[in-house]
Amino acid sequence: MDLNVNYDVAKSATEAYDLAKEQITPDYVAKFNVPCDIDYSPSSKTITAKGKGFTLTLNFEEDRCSVKLELSFLLRPVRGKVLDTIENKLKKTV
Repeated sequence: MDLNVNYDVAKSATEAYDLAKEQITPDYVAKFNVPCDIDYSPSSKTITAKGKGFTLTLNFEEDRCSVKLELSFLLRPVRGKVLDTIENKLKKTV
């Protein structure tokens, strides 16, 4: 995993997943001008966003959210900034 964010708000993986699902919507992602498909999987408590040149996977575990970010060669220079943005949003949400 590329990043782990411990829960500050949520008490469980299910609660964290539900909180994140409310925030990570197509409308929210559209603000970044990044077209993608978002897949919510309540059974595995996973949110996956796939777009041109990237795949983002949020896996909600019992005490933290594990983030995996796969970027195409052209997007790799912005990897640090993207992970920082994701980490800040998750810390505020879960």
